[in-house]
Amino acid sequence: MSPASQALLRVTSHSSRTVQPHQREAAALATRLLQGLETRLDHSAAVAAGIDRVASLVEPEWRSAVKDAAWLHDVGYSPELALTGFHPLDGARWLRDHYWPDETCRLVAWHTEPLQEARLYGLDEELTSEFDRPPRLAAAALAWADLTSSPNGERWDAERRLADILDRYPPGSIVHQATRASLPALRESVREIEELLARTR
Repeated sequence: MSPASQALLRVTSHSSRTVQPHQREAAALATRLLQGLETRLDHSAAVAAGIDRVASLVEPEWRSAVKDAAWLHDVGYSPELALTGFHPLDGARWLRDHYWPDETCRLVAWHTEPLQEARLYGLDEELTSEFDRPPRLAAAALAWADLTSSPNGERWDAERRLADILDRYPPGSIVHQATRASLPALRESVREIEELLARTR
């Protein structure tokens, strides 16, 4: 069983005493919305497993939200939610409309430095006006977990993941352009979390 599958089984199991009910709900929702969308559920499960390693580094009042957002960060890819084609905003709006906590919605909306991509879609004003940026450490932890999880749910280093994104999307695509423009900020988030992790070992 893959690490991603183990994370999904652990969180969705009602016998688990280490998982908060809201996190179980987030995992179940991600399963419903992402099942059948290639490997997006495996990736989200791996991001959730990664967040478990770094949640203690996050601002205390954001720890629960960042665990939920790890499962939910890509739900905007679901055809049920995809209205603009910009998945952070589509996912965050749907979660807001379904009464998920503001902290979770903000993390989903702003996950992994989306502002450059939002600008290319012409949605940056909507993103910034509808959802406040989450705190620095919570956002960095989610970006780190996202960028150290492969599309298939394997554990990768961030540079391999970034290179894979740039290889998979052609240079003229929005994702390629936005990722290239965001590289300094993405690398800074990863560096900050890895330095904090190193201090706790």
